[in-house]
Amino acid sequence: MSLTSCPMFPFWFVLLSSYLQSHISPFLSSRDFSRAQPMYSGTTACVVLLRNNKLYISNCGDSRAVLATRRDNSNDTDRNGAADANESENDETTSMSANHHNLTTVPLSIDQNPDSPGEQDRILSSGGYVSPPPEPGLSSRVWLDAAHTQIGLAMARSIGDHAVKGVGVIAEPVVQTHEVKEVDEFVIVASDGVWEFISSEDAVEIVAGHLYEEGQDGGASVACEALIKAASEKWHEHEGNYRDDITAIVIRLKDLW
Repeated sequence: MSLTSCPMFPFWFVLLSSYLQSHISPFLSSRDFSRAQPMYSGTTACVVLLRNNKLYISNCGDSRAVLATRRDNSNDTDRNGAADANESENDETTSMSANHHNLTTVPLSIDQNPDSPGEQDRILSSGGYVSPPPEPGLSSRVWLDAAHTQIGLAMARSIGDHAVKGVGVIAEPVVQTHEVKEVDEFVIVASDGVWEFISSEDAVEIVAGHLYEEGQDGGASVACEALIKAASEKWHEHEGNYRDDITAIVIRLKDLW
């Protein structure tokens, strides 16, 4: 019996285990982490798996996956459950408006912010505290104390960060699905350093500009590099020499078959 057919193993566990085995284990084996402090350190994970023409998206934290699809002007209805759920979560990533490449941006994951519905309720009921974003564009945070002096984690779910596990910060990802259609073009999976100053729509525009515009067809790798460069420049513009982790993957769906 495989893990995916065993009712004792939730599908998100299989997704996350595969991700850790293929990406994290080689990284860990090549480095000395004897001084690492999982009590105060952690990470996010956003995993996308394609099986039988269906995407399974498993997200823990504030990394994000978005889909670019060719706009069908005759049918503007919601394309899947992920889009419905995100309508109330991330306004900047769910507008699903057309751009000059005639692409629609469809959210495949939900940013798990501390002040998101459901996430904040769990944190508060566990004895934690949530502070609102200090200004537009910044994140709300999870705290151990009412004075907001201890921890200040900017996400409601993470792997690690043991210091806030007792106040409702969990490692269980949210899993969503999307049936791949002929009009679906590419997927972007990226860490929060990309999304800090770049909206999902802008990211799709940047990638599409290097995939479709004349003289710019450098493939998904070149498009991904352009997105990373744009994110880095935004950080330099707003924060000088400091920047958060910037990691991204671009998958051109039609190249998979």
